[in-house]
Amino acid sequence: MKYQFALVWLVVIVVVLIDAFLLWRWKKSKGFKSPASRLFALSFFGLLPLVASIGFIYLGLRMPQTDGAQIYRDFGWFLFLFLLVYLSKFLFTGFHGLQLALNRLWSKREEKVHHYPRMSRRKFLSQVGIVMATAPFVSLLFGAFKGRYAFYTRHLTLSFPNLPAGFDGLRIAQISDLHIGSFGDRRAPLKEAIALINAEQPDLLLFTGDLVNNFAAEVRGWESVFAPLKAPMGKYAILGNHDYGNYSRWPSESKKAANFRGITDGYRRLGFQLLRNEGLVLSRNGDRIGLAGVENWGTASFPQTGDEQLAARGLEEQGFRILLSHDPDHWDHKIRPQGIFDLTLSGHTHGMQFGIEKGDFRWSPAQYVQKRWAGLYQEGKQFLYVNRGLGYHGLPARVGMPPEITIIKLRRGPLGSEVM
Repeated sequence: MKYQFALVWLVVIVVVLIDAFLLWRWKKSKGFKSPASRLFALSFFGLLPLVASIGFIYLGLRMPQTDGAQIYRDFGWFLFLFLLVYLSKFLFTGFHGLQLALNRLWSKREEKVHHYPRMSRRKFLSQVGIVMATAPFVSLLFGAFKGRYAFYTRHLTLSFPNLPAGFDGLRIAQISDLHIGSFGDRRAPLKEAIALINAEQPDLLLFTGDLVNNFAAEVRGWESVFAPLKAPMGKYAILGNHDYGNYSRWPSESKKAANFRGITDGYRRLGFQLLRNEGLVLSRNGDRIGLAGVENWGTASFPQTGDEQLAARGLEEQGFRILLSHDPDHWDHKIRPQGIFDLTLSGHTHGMQFGIEKGDFRWSPAQYVQKRWAGLYQEGKQFLYVNRGLGYHGLPARVGMPPEITIIKLRRGPLGSEVM
């Protein structure tokens, strides 16, 4: 994680503003006159924001210097506790601010006759604020203790007229963004995920990057967990932006290079063949297709070492080609305009680990960051699928965006898709 100090200071300013407002409102209430109420207010609106601010500043200084994954887990739980408190505070502050604005716009009117008990606008908004403030609290608790391990298998069928007959019915399992260091020593969740993958009996397993958070040591001890993973036509993977060790300040380039070699070797030890700007030919029932994978290519500060043209070399004779590229931005910027690949598989976004997907309605903060943030996209004869990730990073929770195993069935026929 590349820690931006501008964001740290923005968080600190927001915290101070929220607590200053709530402390001011508390002081205007009748309860503030008691010693117990004053002690609560000073603790909840004074001491708590101080601890939060110091914590963010400390982690902002510490994380770039770290040489282990523990600090990332510590940051994740610190962020979880912060959001648990401050999302509720933020909503409560919003409703109180709305209440003040309405009070200024509308003067109070006294009713001469009351035939039934009447709730004031002020009390109504206060009650709504309390109810709304509990929603993120409950959602985050669920997301941390249940949602992040609620593995969900998504099935889709894609048909292509140029798919060789020998590959009709091919079953592909796609996983992405394990961030294996986030699991610590908890082996059971990924054992469950691997059992779910094996139950689907995929012919081919494709992993679209981000095995680790930053360090090669994160992979140590996971070999036996991944050993049962089966795919008779092979298990292939690419590197994600976190697999380069770019989220720490290394004492030397040789240390960073050694860490990178350890990460690439970690893929091998878990049973995956890495594709680094290269392709290969897959054979099935006497027919062939091309499979290629690129190094990470991303916008903003992410590495742009992916080369789809280099990866496609040697695949010119194959009438159907699949590409693995970690960041879906690559599809719009480079892959789609060239029209080399029929199907591209990506990950990276995690669906921001938060969102709502109900029928045709889909919303996530991820959509304000990336154009293609989750699920299936089609432009002309080309498809892109963005996996929501199997692991988690940063916040140890998933709310409305469960960890995903994707099963893609390829069919020979008119161009089309069916998402189940």
